[in-house]
Amino acid sequence: MEAQVQANVSVKKHGIIPKAPGVSWWALLLLWAVFGINAIGREMMNRVTPAIVAEYHIDATTWGLIAALVMIANSALALPGARWSDAGGHGWARKYRHLPVVIGYTLFCVLTGLNVFTVSLGGFIILQMLKSGFSGWGESIEVTSVAEWWPEEYRGFAQGAHHAGYPWGSLIGGALIALILAQYGEENWRLTFLLIPLLQIPVFAIYWIFANPRNFKTFQEKSRKMGLTPTIQEDATEAVAKPGAMGRALKNPNIVMAAFGSFLGIVSYAGLGFWLAPYLSFVGKMSISAAAGWSVIFTITGGIGQIFWGTLSDKIGRKVTLIITFLWLAVGLYLMQYTVNGLGWLIGIQLFAGMATNAIFPVLYSLATDSSEPGAAGIANSINLFGLYIGGISPFVLGIFINLGGGWNTQTGYVYGLWFLSACMVIAALAILLFTRETRGPWKGRDFSLVSMEKCNVK
Repeated sequence: MEAQVQANVSVKKHGIIPKAPGVSWWALLLLWAVFGINAIGREMMNRVTPAIVAEYHIDATTWGLIAALVMIANSALALPGARWSDAGGHGWARKYRHLPVVIGYTLFCVLTGLNVFTVSLGGFIILQMLKSGFSGWGESIEVTSVAEWWPEEYRGFAQGAHHAGYPWGSLIGGALIALILAQYGEENWRLTFLLIPLLQIPVFAIYWIFANPRNFKTFQEKSRKMGLTPTIQEDATEAVAKPGAMGRALKNPNIVMAAFGSFLGIVSYAGLGFWLAPYLSFVGKMSISAAAGWSVIFTITGGIGQIFWGTLSDKIGRKVTLIITFLWLAVGLYLMQYTVNGLGWLIGIQLFAGMATNAIFPVLYSLATDSSEPGAAGIANSINLFGLYIGGISPFVLGIFINLGGGWNTQTGYVYGLWFLSACMVIAALAILLFTRETRGPWKGRDFSLVSMEKCNVK
């Protein structure tokens, strides 16, 4: 109770913009770049969908199934990978088991860019699934690492700002992809996979040098002097979860519902990523390169929304923030059908929806981390990641809707898909309302729920 009072005093004292140790900001910047490049590699397939389906002659249902398999593969290594990663140390020491994961998702992405490996559709699918397995695993390490480099009082801000590496990374990636396609032709879409992921080499090298015991100790000492609470109190190599932490986490409603919210959240995000570029190209009659560029406008406010809602969740609470953002997203997704009505509609609707498309994820990570045992944040986030990428099934569902509505060139099926996505967001808001407990803010201990605070590990 005393620690919570101190946390609330610190946040109020330091205001909206966190006055955290300088080393925390450097860690955030570097981990943002690492995660951003990871995100670019994950979204490339969506950005060049029209070129891929044209080369391999794929219908909407088949492509939806492929996109779903590639997305779900992100969850394959999350749970076993988290245990292995946690056992190698926390904070700065996570880099030792982070490196091989980064090598994995970078390598398989680059190999996709070599024609010899993707002359057949099967080769393309295998490489993308392998890349996704390492990519999802990498995300669980990256979101946990940034939480460990920041004080508990500003966890929501840190997670939100870090996760902005996804939409803004996708935005940068969309611009780079559009540039490459415009320069070398849409038939040379493989160049995007070959060249862009190589940016990870210098970025992770800089993070590797930065992540050391001296900098982490500086973060801990300066946090305490500022009246803040380091997420890890002891030496980073000694912070380990107690035996049975995975089983206990799976019985924690806050962690399980965070995973369920992430599942439905990625249903919407993966669905939108699959849906938008083909909609603009086949229904809106844009060129493939133009559709790739215009289909990432929502990522501008996607990053802003993550920082805004993540920071606000530190003050008003995770639960109430999630209910608001899920309902916001339900409206935004429904409006997406009007993006072909003109440039103003395209930009305005994407910017509105973008305020919530990505914002839910860092708040869900923060809810899971808040509710985890000491030394088990990585386990909680891996459960979150596992649930999240199972939601990758949505492209398959949307592909069925598109085919039932008349195929790639008919608007009807795309609209049916949006109704499905909006309904999922309403379900997520209800699940958060009924089956989680608030972990901070004015509604902590006074929120409506069907589960107890004790079961959610909220004190």
